[in-house]
Amino acid sequence: MSRTLILVTGAPRTATTPVGNMLASARNTASLYEPLGPTGLKRFQTWFPMVGDPGVGQIDGLIEDLCHLRTRGFKSQQRGGAFSFKRAVFGSRTLHSYRLARLRTGVDHLIWKDPHAIFLAGDIAKSGVPVILTIRQARAHAASYRRLGWVSKAGELYPRWRARFGRCGIIERFLPDAATPVTSAALLWRMCYLPLLQEGALDRVHLITPDALVRDEAACYAEVFAKLGLVASARTHALLQAPRSDAGRRPSRGTTHDWKRSVAAVNSYWREILTTDDLTRIREITGDIEGEILPYVR
Repeated sequence: MSRTLILVTGAPRTATTPVGNMLASARNTASLYEPLGPTGLKRFQTWFPMVGDPGVGQIDGLIEDLCHLRTRGFKSQQRGGAFSFKRAVFGSRTLHSYRLARLRTGVDHLIWKDPHAIFLAGDIAKSGVPVILTIRQARAHAASYRRLGWVSKAGELYPRWRARFGRCGIIERFLPDAATPVTSAALLWRMCYLPLLQEGALDRVHLITPDALVRDEAACYAEVFAKLGLVASARTHALLQAPRSDAGRRPSRGTTHDWKRSVAAVNSYWREILTTDDLTRIREITGDIEGEILPYVR
């Protein structure tokens, strides 16, 4: 059976999960959850694969494998240092998504939700696969990393990134400070979106931002559904009508996804978290390209 693959990607912490869930709520769809991620396909051994890395091969071959749900084996289903009996028995969300996709009948569209595919997005768009690119203001993205206490692997990633996309003086200037949440987040944000701007790929993708969802979530998704040929289901309407709260705008430190919080809330708590020095640093790292990218949002 012929299926249309749709990639939902973006920098981590830019709403790929809720956007992917919304698209996967359409009729005759199934979803693949982060097949390039830490519990995903065994062939991908590098963090955030790029063309030229082991296991990536030809983009057309990767697309064909995903469309036909070919896996060639999964990585360990455990994450972190602690053993999970549940994961040992049932596997990860990635494995579960493949099982469900195989069981579903009448699937016309596969929603491939995967921030780990961001450095393949331009290549995949060139191949004709629809790409939905999520992007968040760099300051909101950095605030999310600070809230969670995350530090991106920008320093570890940069040598491969440079070999694939070329040197970047701004990145190299700030790499010595890449061990802090705010700087590391801003560096990763730049790495994720600069190649798409330089390659002219933004004309071939559809951008979704939290700001667009705040303005009119239903209209934003209606446009995307129409563009992709997706048909809304009862579940789609239920997701759109689910109550959201602006109360207590700042999520707790350990909460990765807060499904009851409005888009406006998660996009504005940076004001409570970031200092003036943080904002200056973020602008220095991302400001020259953020203003060029956001006008592509339709």
